[in-house]
Amino acid sequence: MPTNTHSTVEAHGKPDGSPAPQGAPAPPARPQQRRRSIRSLFRTHSYAFALTLAVLFLVVNLSIQPNFGWTDQLASFAPLAIAAVASVPSIISGRGGLDMSISPIMTLSSILFGVWLVPLGLSGVVAVPILMLVGAAVGTLSGLLIVVLRLQPIVVTLSMFFIISGVNLKLAPLPVGISGTWLENLGGSWGPIPGGIISILIPVTIWLALTRTPFRRMLYAVGGNDITAYSAGLNVNRIRVGAYALGGSFAAVGGLALTGLVSSAVASTSTSYTLVAIAAVALGGTALAGGRGGILGALIGAAAIYMLQSMLGVMQVSQIWLQIIYGLLLLVAVVFSAVLAVSPKEKK
Repeated sequence: MPTNTHSTVEAHGKPDGSPAPQGAPAPPARPQQRRRSIRSLFRTHSYAFALTLAVLFLVVNLSIQPNFGWTDQLASFAPLAIAAVASVPSIISGRGGLDMSISPIMTLSSILFGVWLVPLGLSGVVAVPILMLVGAAVGTLSGLLIVVLRLQPIVVTLSMFFIISGVNLKLAPLPVGISGTWLENLGGSWGPIPGGIISILIPVTIWLALTRTPFRRMLYAVGGNDITAYSAGLNVNRIRVGAYALGGSFAAVGGLALTGLVSSAVASTSTSYTLVAIAAVALGGTALAGGRGGILGALIGAAAIYMLQSMLGVMQVSQIWLQIIYGLLLLVAVVFSAVLAVSPKEKK
């Protein structure tokens, strides 16, 4: 006859035979249970690791920089943050969609603003959609080459990296000064609102608006398993092209944020954010294999890297060490993501 577990516990009490008191607290979690809980936390919130680093580095920065200057720091942070956000759609779309052309597109946007739009009298807010369309066109071209010719994304986007960098040098062999335009507010503030916040809000708002459309759900479906998505009737190629177009349009906004920061368009910035943006995305928990992640993690990962940059800059650490640290962060993020992707059952 089966026995009732609850009755058995009440009857026998503790292992030593003494009765178990009513309402006694549960025994403390075992180390293995605690490890599983921590693992579950990081699996559920993949950006938790980057958030921990960002908070830690922020505390150190505030302690060594009494005059931290939030407005200026946000203006400096905005280009990196937007570069990371711009890298997210193509990565989520799967097939190793690392878009290496994000940084050159940012610089192209900056140069087109200073070389073409300002002389044409189009330096107002109307410049934003124009440049976003240019960025989307470049991203669309990359996406079409990938899906039509069935080429590896990193090969196509690396080729676009060199092509656009060359175009940037052709358009602006020397720095182009930009002053007296509204972009200067992006390097400072619009009234009480820091300009960096406004820059970041443009791609974030667009990404959030896409939650009301099927595109985002389809994007994650394609990145998770494109064969299953195709079997379900999704146009996989069109969604992937749309992902690269979206990333290109976001990158154009990052170029405007960069222009507002330095008050000039400089072709040499074409390479500034390529690898560090990918490191920020990976650190923020976005799976480089696709199908998992988002812009929140990318922003947090970018914040962690920016806080580290600021901290090491104040400590006058050599740029050589910065590159080494970026590589180590990327390696740690990728390994950490891979470990989380393996379920406990698979490990057994």
